[in-house]
Amino acid sequence: MFLRRNTVVTISDEELVAQVKAGQNDALAALWDRYARILLAVGMKYLRDQEQAKDLVVELFATLPATIGKHEILHFRPWLHTVMRNRCLMHLRRQGRVPAIEEQAGTVGEEDETALREADLQALEAAMAELNEAQGQCLRLFYFERMSYEQVAQAAARTVDEVRSHLQNGRRNLRLIMQRNATRHG
Repeated sequence: MFLRRNTVVTISDEELVAQVKAGQNDALAALWDRYARILLAVGMKYLRDQEQAKDLVVELFATLPATIGKHEILHFRPWLHTVMRNRCLMHLRRQGRVPAIEEQAGTVGEEDETALREADLQALEAAMAELNEAQGQCLRLFYFERMSYEQVAQAAARTVDEVRSHLQNGRRNLRLIMQRNATRHG
């Protein structure tokens, strides 16, 4: 697996991005620690080849300082996910392969895609409302507010272990609720 440092950096992604723009390599290393594994999972989802996925993650991070310098990034995590996804799709197209995810989607117009995204967001909001308070709070702070485990623990007056547990259980419960609701309505 990818090498990671054992240090914990508690500043936000946006602060790290500003530091990368200023040429601080430690900030780039902190972003690697946070996102290399996530990006590898994205690569595996599209490419279904671990070595190719690893190569694309390394290439992305090698060019990240220059790429960050060209863009104003408000929300780093989703931006980075989109960059990785686009690299995977371009890689597959260069090989003459149709991405499996695009095959399943078929051709969807822009209006249809917007309507689908809106429906997904509404389903997510409804499912979030069904979670217990602790899980919902931890998920909102971690994913929507982009807080670290430590920041969530402080804001929610919980230990980091409790936050990890609530996040893990909350993700599982959210998935189950959404599957149940999709079966009920679809």
